[in-house]
Amino acid sequence: MEWVSPIVPWMLLLRQLGHLPLRSLAISGGVDSMALAILCSRVQSDYTDIHQTTSFKRRGSPLEHLRKVDFRAFVVDHGVRTGSALEAQAVAKVLEAKGIQTTILKIEWPAYEKPGEMPNFESLARKYRYQVIGRACREHGINSLLLAHHEDDQAETVMMRLIGGHKRLGLTGMKTNSEIPECYGIHGVHGSGGVSDSPATPSPWDVQRRSQLTIETGGIRIYRPFIEFKKERLIATCQAEGMEWFEDKTNKDPTLTARNAIRHIYKSHKMPAALTKPALLGISRRCQAMADLQRLETEKCLSQCSIRRFDTGSGVLNVRFKYMSDTTSAVGANSKEIAGNVLRSIIMLVTPQEHVQTSSLHDSLKRVFPELYTSQSPASRPTAFTVAGVQFRPDIKDGNVTSPKKMEWLVSRQPHVTSIASPSIHIGTSKDVSWSEWALFDGRYWIRILNSSGESLIVRPFGHRDYDEFRHTLSKPTRRALHELLKDIAPGNIRFTLPSIVQRGEDGKEKVLALPTLGFCTPESKALVRWKVRYKKLYTAGMLIDSVTMSKS
Repeated sequence: MEWVSPIVPWMLLLRQLGHLPLRSLAISGGVDSMALAILCSRVQSDYTDIHQTTSFKRRGSPLEHLRKVDFRAFVVDHGVRTGSALEAQAVAKVLEAKGIQTTILKIEWPAYEKPGEMPNFESLARKYRYQVIGRACREHGINSLLLAHHEDDQAETVMMRLIGGHKRLGLTGMKTNSEIPECYGIHGVHGSGGVSDSPATPSPWDVQRRSQLTIETGGIRIYRPFIEFKKERLIATCQAEGMEWFEDKTNKDPTLTARNAIRHIYKSHKMPAALTKPALLGISRRCQAMADLQRLETEKCLSQCSIRRFDTGSGVLNVRFKYMSDTTSAVGANSKEIAGNVLRSIIMLVTPQEHVQTSSLHDSLKRVFPELYTSQSPASRPTAFTVAGVQFRPDIKDGNVTSPKKMEWLVSRQPHVTSIASPSIHIGTSKDVSWSEWALFDGRYWIRILNSSGESLIVRPFGHRDYDEFRHTLSKPTRRALHELLKDIAPGNIRFTLPSIVQRGEDGKEKVLALPTLGFCTPESKALVRWKVRYKKLYTAGMLIDSVTMSKS
């Protein structure tokens, strides 16, 4: 039998772990995750030993600059298999013996669900697993989660995506690092939590100067340090280190999950050359290289777009897109693909949606980049349109819509429609008045409220009927300031996409108390309601945004 070398602990550290601030491990008990655990245990103990050796520093090794590393392991008990709780305890005992702090997390399934019998059990288990780990990371102040996915897992992922009909960018497989999945809308876990607490409720006099809303940062990232290692090396590592692991028999049942079925096929059959694991990994690497180059090309084009203003209080921006020529770029992507990426990047600044696929932007590209569609009929005067929950309104400065000097677009959240339920957050009352949890409103604003009013509150979109009633509760100077501000940053129906804090009486009647993103509130509510609000995390790589009108704090 051919000898397989184990993984050297410092190799793992130098590859990815050295720069991470606070680290956690997701441990299932299988050989993959236990190999990760034992290497992290070695790194944790070796660091102290080596840094206490004076000769180490004299050698000038780059390791001397690494900070002390500590790991916390999370073992998830899905609560589905008989004996799963005992197995989780056994895994935790092994980890604690190796010097790794360990927490067992149990998934609490809804009472009406029988998880083992659900056809989508695999996807639900994944969702609940990430959410329970994400919340645990937040509670322990951890923002980096290490997973033990390896090269064989990567090949299986590419195979599954081929079967699912994915094309180039979908065949990149799992990333070496990314945001934690399945945790959208959980503050401090997904795309948030990196900003220190800010003062609550700006005064009307602050509104006159109008600083921008704080933009969220942070969130937990996952890392896959084994993605370029074969599973056999992880087995060899556990054997070399004397690390115990636990086999999950369900992983060998080919009828249970698609991934199990693929593993069974590879184990039982000889695959065509094009579908061997090395071939699939080659596809992944080529697609990833192309994705990286396409990202750089997209950022270059974004840097040539003019984003004159982006107001976080209303979520409105003015943008003049780059003139695109219908050619194939050096990265092998045609201009329509790059234009789709550029348009998607702008949309993501404003959209209430978590994801926007470029495949859904085909008709919008024709409106924004008509120069790429020379075969169609001559361009007519452009009109407003909506896509992915975002409204584009043209601000035509010249008559030639296909000239290199492109028109400017006013981009905002699409006005709410009556056929779709409007977003809302309910804030109850309690004897002990305290801040509510951070909640994501309309996919754009993180908000929390201190409610001392004694009445239930709702955060919902500002309504047409609300405007006059709210305006007349304000003093004349404040009323005038609100009018001028809305005319400037939320003209027309855009103002009715703003969040408002509403008091609902026992009779069901509603009264607007505040427009929290703008800092306006009724005089009577000042002592009763306080709020903190932030704009969602933004990804602005390549963009040049007017620094005067956008805060990046």
